[in-house]
Amino acid sequence: MAQPKLRITCRIEELPVLGSFLLTSMQGSLADFTGYSPDYNAAYMTTANADQSVIENLVNPKQLTAELKVITFRIYGNMSILRGKIDLLEGYINRATGLTIGKKDFGISEVRKKNNRKDTEGLIAALVFLLTNASNNMPALVLKGYTPAQHTALTALKDAFKTDNTAQNTKVNDRNNKVVANYAKLNAFWDKLVDIADAGKRIYKSTAPNRLDDFTMSKLKARINQERNNTKFEGVITSAGAPLDGAKLELLPLGMGRKRSVKTKVDGKYSIKSIEPGDYAVVVSASGKVTIDDTVTITPGEKEIKNLVMT
Repeated sequence: MAQPKLRITCRIEELPVLGSFLLTSMQGSLADFTGYSPDYNAAYMTTANADQSVIENLVNPKQLTAELKVITFRIYGNMSILRGKIDLLEGYINRATGLTIGKKDFGISEVRKKNNRKDTEGLIAALVFLLTNASNNMPALVLKGYTPAQHTALTALKDAFKTDNTAQNTKVNDRNNKVVANYAKLNAFWDKLVDIADAGKRIYKSTAPNRLDDFTMSKLKARINQERNNTKFEGVITSAGAPLDGAKLELLPLGMGRKRSVKTKVDGKYSIKSIEPGDYAVVVSASGKVTIDDTVTITPGEKEIKNLVMT
């Protein structure tokens, strides 16, 4: 049987939010809706709220998101560990002689670039290349202090990235496949919301025009956008008691979402707005400073302030 096309005219992530807005407004005015039509009764309200819960769990699966956060946090933690190991290996490469490949071509810069970009798949490929070169030049590197134990530790990190990347992709694909497989439910819930919005506008158009915004989709979508714009993450980054100009702060989603980054201004301040709510890893880097790894929870419509000190 062919999968139905998705008919909703909002982002999938916005559907449960729109549902919450409309059902809350309807619940507070259920008597008006029942007076308009007996279709809108207590039983209808109960069913609609149950549908809302199903859609919320479908779009934002709590168990899957929690598992995804653990995996992603572990990946970012290993990326932090990798920085120091790569710095040491680079030192051995620079000191070694008689290498079978040029020092600039050894693979350090590509690993560092992919690691800094949090590109897990690219990092795995870059590590494979680097480790192959290190294996081929072990005698020369060992003479300068590189040990089999260090090589084994780097290999273990590469394997951990590969395992976690596969697990991460599986979780994301499971969530996306589940959403696609339930387009019919998403469409049915959307149709219900459109019906409620239509009824609300008919009820209040002449009796309470001030209530129309509560049942107008375009106004509700604007409300979601406004709430998103009001969601901010900001603060000041200092070092040795002074504002730090040009420090890079990255906000990395532990669950769903997209990476955000910003650089501090001359006063050390940074600000990121329009952030999707959720848990994030915070990575702050600056030349000559120890990289900061932290976490933050972003709440919709609120401002989260975090001041950080680099050493």
